[in-house]
Amino acid sequence: MNQNVCFFNSNKAWGGGEKWNHHFSLLLRDKGYRVFVVTNHDSELKKRLENEPGITLHSESIGNLSFLNPAIMRRLKYFFQQNDIKTVITALPSDIKSGGFAAKCAGVSKVIYRRGIAVPVKNSFLNRIIYSKVVDRLIVNSLETKRTVLAANKNLIDESKIRLIHNGFDVAEFDKQSSDPLYSKSGDEIIIGNAARLTAQKGQKHLIEAAEILKKKGLNFRILIAGKGEMEEELKEYSAKHGVTDVVDFIGFVKDMKSFYMSQDIFCLPSLWEGFGYALVEAMTLEKPVVGFEISSNPEVVKNEITGILVPSENSLQLAEALEKLILNKELRNQMGKAGRERVLNKFNTPLVLGKLIDLIEE
Repeated sequence: MNQNVCFFNSNKAWGGGEKWNHHFSLLLRDKGYRVFVVTNHDSELKKRLENEPGITLHSESIGNLSFLNPAIMRRLKYFFQQNDIKTVITALPSDIKSGGFAAKCAGVSKVIYRRGIAVPVKNSFLNRIIYSKVVDRLIVNSLETKRTVLAANKNLIDESKIRLIHNGFDVAEFDKQSSDPLYSKSGDEIIIGNAARLTAQKGQKHLIEAAEILKKKGLNFRILIAGKGEMEEELKEYSAKHGVTDVVDFIGFVKDMKSFYMSQDIFCLPSLWEGFGYALVEAMTLEKPVVGFEISSNPEVVKNEITGILVPSENSLQLAEALEKLILNKELRNQMGKAGRERVLNKFNTPLVLGKLIDLIEE
């Protein structure tokens, strides 16, 4: 067993990547690995791990140019050497630069870069050095992420170094979690949920436009939008502009996501791109049919017309039509919901994903 593994994630905020690092650091600890985690000062990941037994933390003020800071690089190199780190798993472009270079200088056996966003990598001189000389293995969380990594330069990294490992979802833990619906619906209204950062990427404006179309048709529905972000006020104004404030509720940050999914009949994620639609998997686990755009990794998560409905990107009319189809057909909602949970169990369940990660660490 390659005992000493270090996760390296300098993001201060909490998102899908941090959730992955948190979850799999604990799973590897429980498998007998000595687990270390490098974070940024005052990061949410650090806060959630600092009281966990068996996890050794180290924090730095990491930014995009930290690899040019001799003091930071010396401290990281010393940390890796002192703890006899054998594998480093980095999360961000800034992490593979600072953590990756320091790990190589410290003699770490394997440097892994996990890329979880389907955005092209610039074909810069520095990136060519990093991907050819620093990265020993590249984890991509979807085939779309792999495609975008190689989009600007198909020779950026040897394909033999790339491993497809989906994000993974712990169905057993989710099933055990005790929750009650956070919203009590009125009569036979259909609840449509959305959970994401309130940013342009997540496409909530298209959901608001779809709500206007559905409202004009006289359908009995309500949309619950969970999350915070820089576009919150803009989206609320957009909702008012389209006359749907009576059917669209912004409910803010939701800690108990299971209670949120339990409250809804349909889950809609109209993102313009996704590295891996984690929220889609969560909703599918609770047998909710899902609706979104046919973009990036969504077709890998959602089996169109089987576990949900995917429509052309940024097409609010077709988004509304897909939602209407499900609003009016309870049997179809149930059928797609059951198929969605089955897909999660067979494709994204954590034990399957953890096994692939351990194989990569040990290979």
